[in-house]
Amino acid sequence: MINLYAIAQRELAKDLLFEVDDEVVTLSVRGVMIAKTDSRSYNFSFVEIADNEFVLAVQMRGYVIYLGLESDEVIDEDAYPELVRALINHLLPALHTLIREAEKSYNGKADLLLDDNMSPEMKEFFYELLLKHKMGLPTHEQVDVA
Repeated sequence: MINLYAIAQRELAKDLLFEVDDEVVTLSVRGVMIAKTDSRSYNFSFVEIADNEFVLAVQMRGYVIYLGLESDEVIDEDAYPELVRALINHLLPALHTLIREAEKSYNGKADLLLDDNMSPEMKEFFYELLLKHKMGLPTHEQVDVA
C-alpha cells in the first residue's frame, strides 16, 4: 500500500499545463483514489464538481482511478472533450504504473492515495465515493432515462 501512495505522490501530484481555447490552463491534481471493480474493461467518465473542479475516473484492468482536478480558470463545457483526451494521453503512463503496483500488492476495496488541498465539495465527493466502494454500493445513479 505504501508503494501506491508513493506512486501517486511522485507521478500524479503535480500541476499540468494544457492549452484550452488558445489559453494556457493549469490543472492541479488535488485527489487520487483507487478502487477495485468487477469489470476488467476500459472506460472513463468526467464529472464536474464546480466551475473549476472536476473528477476524471479511468477504469481499467479491474480498477478505477479517480483523479480530482482543479483548474486555475473556468473551462467552457465545449472544451471538455479536448481536455479529457489530453488528460488521458498525458496521465495514462502514470495510471498504468499505479495499476501494475496495485495488481501486485493491493488487497483493499478502495483507498484515497492523495487528498491535498481539496475543496470541501471535492472532499465530500471523494469520501462519498470511498464509502460506496467500501460498502459495495453502486457508485453512480442514473437520473435520466437512457
